Amino acid sequence: MRKKLLLVFLVSIPVILISLVIILRLTAEPTNEEIIKALKELKAYKAKVEFVVINARDEERQENVQYYIKDTGGRIDFGEYRTKIYKDNKVLVKDNISNKEFYMEDRMDDLYSLSFLNNLLSYPIDEDGIKEGQEEWGDTEYIEFTSELFLNNYNLNKVKIFIDKNEKVPIGAIVYDRNDNDRVRIVYKDFEKLKQLDQELIN
Repeated sequence: MRKKLLLVFLVSIPVILISLVIILRLTAEPTNEEIIKALKELKAYKAKVEFVVINARDEERQENVQYYIKDTGGRIDFGEYRTKIYKDNKVLVKDNISNKEFYMEDRMDDLYSLSFLNNLLSYPIDEDGIKEGQEEWGDTEYIEFTSELFLNNYNLNKVKIFIDKNEKVPIGAIVYDRNDNDRVRIVYKDFEKLKQLDQELIN
C-alpha cells in the first residue's frame, strides 16, 4: 500500500508542477517586449490623436480621429473637413468642402502615416533599450524607448515612444529633428483596441 501511495505521489509531482507553470504563465504580467509586440499586432483600433507641431515661432495643435485595420489600412478624419485613407502605399485625400478626391504618395505624408502604430513601432529600438518611468506623463507608469527613423526627412529623424505599462496602450511619442530638437508631439487619447472595424471606413 505504501509503495502504491509513493508511486502515485511521485507520478503526481510532475503533473502538479506543469499545472503550476501553466497557471503562472497565464496570470503573470506580460514583459515590456510582449506589450510592444501585442500593440504591433493589433487587429484594429480607434483613437483620438493630437499632433503638436513645434517650430521657432509657436506651436500648432491639431486633433484628429484615427482608425486602423490590420492588413487593410488606416484612416484619419480631420474634423468634418477632410479625410485621408492610407492604403496600398497611397493616401486618398477626400476634401469634404470642395467634394474632391485625389491621391498622394504616402512618403509625402510622413508625419501622419508615422502616427499609425504599425508604422511607429516598426523601427528598431536603439541601443539604450527599453526603460520604465513615471516623470513625463504625470502618475502614469510607462514604457519608454527611442527609435531612429529612416524617412529621409530632416524634421523626422528619431522618435521617443511612451506606452502605458498598466493599460498597455500608447500614450504618445516625441519626434526629434537631426539636431535633436523636439519637433512634434503625438498624443493618443481614448485609445480603443477593437476586434474588428467596418472595412468601409478604409474605402
